[in-house]
Amino acid sequence: MRFRSVNSYQIREESHQHFLLEDRNDPVTGDSFSEGDEVVFCSVCKSAFLKDSWAYMGNKHCDQRSTLPVFPKPKKLKLQKPIELPFVWVSSDQRSSAFFIDILVLILFCISLAAIVTISFKGQSISNPYLYFLLGFVLFTFRDSILINTSIGKAAQEIYFIDVTTNLPATVGQTLGRNLLYWVMNGIFALAFLIARALHNEFGEFSVFFIGLAVIITNFFYIKQNIEKNYSWFDKLLGIRLVKKR
Repeated sequence: MRFRSVNSYQIREESHQHFLLEDRNDPVTGDSFSEGDEVVFCSVCKSAFLKDSWAYMGNKHCDQRSTLPVFPKPKKLKLQKPIELPFVWVSSDQRSSAFFIDILVLILFCISLAAIVTISFKGQSISNPYLYFLLGFVLFTFRDSILINTSIGKAAQEIYFIDVTTNLPATVGQTLGRNLLYWVMNGIFALAFLIARALHNEFGEFSVFFIGLAVIITNFFYIKQNIEKNYSWFDKLLGIRLVKKR
């Protein structure tokens, strides 16, 4: 299949003042266009969309995928009929609530497992913390795949992942991939940390500090992206978004 490239433009006040003065809104999100936004124009009806909204609609409008190759000249281009999609974007509060529910479920599962083992083996308990760490890692990684395209916490909030190119529920591979990629990112840092610790010299000590700082900065911006954009780097890479059914 051949995919058509998307022509997008970043709004700049000095070049697109006429567009900003029209005080228009994105038909999907309802947000006003402002300087710095990246927009796409449907080549048929000339309607303007935020680039993320265009992707959310499956990179198509008016039953086609073509976009304007140049930013339109001063002229009010108005969408005649608002778009009604069966989904709404998920808020940061909903994502946070779902995450904490997933953490609570994980903790309760580990406590229940420890209690079952203690009762079954007449007072003997699992004292190895690495076993709980491994179990937590597996459950946390597969949490969005347990219910096909959502986790227990997300299901409680009635939110789930969709593929932005089709608007259909995301696949197990996509939801599993988003969590695996996060661990791969931090796993690279962990491997570098272990190598640096093995170097018993000043360079090794400096590397440990630098790697620790890199982990903190990377995860800070990862969380910042989640809060500000309501999707992670890996969600964008895999073409998935969290939505809530209307």
